[in-house]
Amino acid sequence: MEISISKKLKALRQIKKNTQEELAEFLSVSPQAVSKWERNEGYPDIVLLPRIAGYYHVSVDELLGVDEIAKQERIDEITAEYNKIRHHIPLDPDYGLDEGIELIRKAERELPGVFFFEQLLASDLSWKGKNTSCEVEREKLFEEATELCRDILARSTEDRWRDSAKQILLVTYAEQGKNEKALELAYQMPGPWCTCEYMLTYIHKGEELKNTYKLNAVLYYQIFRQSILKLKESSVEAEDMVNNKELKIAGIDDEEYLNAIRNVI
Repeated sequence: MEISISKKLKALRQIKKNTQEELAEFLSVSPQAVSKWERNEGYPDIVLLPRIAGYYHVSVDELLGVDEIAKQERIDEITAEYNKIRHHIPLDPDYGLDEGIELIRKAERELPGVFFFEQLLASDLSWKGKNTSCEVEREKLFEEATELCRDILARSTEDRWRDSAKQILLVTYAEQGKNEKALELAYQMPGPWCTCEYMLTYIHKGEELKNTYKLNAVLYYQIFRQSILKLKESSVEAEDMVNNKELKIAGIDDEEYLNAIRNVI
């Protein structure tokens, strides 16, 4: 078994926001020793492992990466089970929502601190709060979703989890009428041409690229369709949904765009 704790030590130190010197002082070793561990030029003495794990509030196995493969396999199993009972399309508040929340709560107890589960739970709690008529329950759900997002933002150094948390937090704030906080997050979000889905088209080739474009077409059609239906709900006529200036900039034919709108409504 290959053991390398260099990356794990760096990641834990970034999360805790401490220095090599601070860890060295806690362990009564030299800062040079900690630096070597992080450069993968040596390992801590075995007697130090429990102290390092305790300092960062993780298990020794997690520190060593021993259980990472088994942990990921379990995450994949739970995710597959979740996908069977809880789908975000259609966005029906009763579409396996409570069952999905309960499953992820159990997963959180079994595997605490998994960012993927935290963002799933936060999203479902926020969605349930949005569709709850009881004001007390609504605020309780929003509060829990908010705390989960804040935990992700406080601990994660990965943009994918941080961006997901910001998105959920933004929607939650907007539902609560906290528009200033929501706007602050909105201006931090990437534009449509900087999304992960679009960026993948620069990387993938062949069949993988075709599949990426297919997925993107579905994704952006959903956004387009939802926008048109919302405009229709607001009694906006099809002809008034056309922004000629923006279409001209994008090089899109007015009539072609209008026909696409009519096909939706």
